[in-house]
Formats: sequence, C-alpha cells, structure tokens
Amino acid sequence: MPDLFPTTHSTWLVDRLSHAPDEARAHVMASYFEPLCAYARASSLRALGEPAELVNSFLAARLDDHAYLVRWSQSGMPLRRWLANGLLTHARNDALARARRGRVGGTVPPAELERMTNAHETDALLALERAWAVRTVTEAHERVHTELVAEGRADWWELFRLHGVQGMAYEQACSITGIARWSRASATRCAPSSSARASAPTRSTASSRSCRICSGS
Repeated sequence: MPDLFPTTHSTWLVDRLSHAPDEARAHVMASYFEPLCAYARASSLRALGEPAELVNSFLAARLDDHAYLVRWSQSGMPLRRWLANGLLTHARNDALARARRGRVGGTVPPAELERMTNAHETDALLALERAWAVRTVTEAHERVHTELVAEGRADWWELFRLHGVQGMAYEQACSITGIARWSRASATRCAPSSSARASAPTRSTASSRSCRICSGS
C-alpha cells in the first residue's frame, strides 16, 4: 500500500501554497469551515450573527488574498489558531462596518464588542480543537479505508476498526477477521500506521489505540 501520509499536514499545505494555491485555499475552506463554526457557536461571536455566515464571510475575505496563508506559513502558528485569530478580527471589523452603515446587527456597544473580540474564550477554543480533531481523524480513516478496500485488504481495515476504534482485544479482533496474529508486523504498512501518522496532532483515543495494533497490545 502506498504511503498516504508521507508528510505532515503543514508541510503538504505549504507545498500546495507554492505549487497549487487554489488547491490549498479549497482545502482550507473545506477542512476548517466546520471547526470554525464550532468555535463561533461556543463563543460570544454568535451574538454578532449566524456562525456559518460569519465563517463564510471571513474565509471568503481572507482566502481571496493569497498572501494570507503565506503569512500563516511563516508564523509558526497552528493553522486553526491562525484562522481563529483572523475570525475574531474579521468579526470585529464587520460589526464596526455594519454600525457605520446603520445596519441591523451593528448595534453592539463598542465596549461589549471589544470584550467579545479581544481574546479567545476557553470554551470556544475547546470546541475548535474537538471539531478539528474529529475531522482530522475521520478524514484519515476514510482515506486509508478506501485504499485498503481498493487493494482487496478490507480485512485489515476491519481489524483496525475492531481494535483501534471499538477497543476490542487484539487477539479477539484477529480471530474475527481471520488475520493471524503473527502477521501483525505487516500492519505497519496498512491502516494503523497510516492513520496514526495522519491524525498524530490530535492524539485521539482511537488514533492512540491504532498505534498499538502493531505491538498486539
């Protein structure tokens, strides 16, 4: 099976910014829309408008500028935090612009607006991290599953699912899938190692378990 995740997400994205910027922007919009919506719903920003509309407006405005993601690549900051910072700034500027135009939704008192957009709220950051982690692990698992099925090795995926996701004992999962336990060394070339590399930043329970399939624990 080819190595689906030979580089980190950040390295891949920086490469796409240089060679295929439209692909990079499309990836960011698709991958970070839901996590940013979760952030907005859990924060005071929800008082400024519908979270999905705020996030759509932010992504459309910022990602239209190619230099925005280039600046992120030079910042050393995780992309989700970079985007959350940008969403705060965008929401504040948008609210101020609406207030100047006398539009509905632009009537938040300046002091309150400053409080809402001055710093990240803990609950909002936790919601962002959870949503990002779930999406990252799910995407990694889906990609590996598709590749294994295409290779006719769906039983390896089932082994990973039973042990890594459902928490079944490795020996029992091997018995159900018909995979001999002595062959576990080859698991380093299938779902466990690939999905673990793809989801390493999240360190979720499922991805942590997947790392242990190779040792039969």
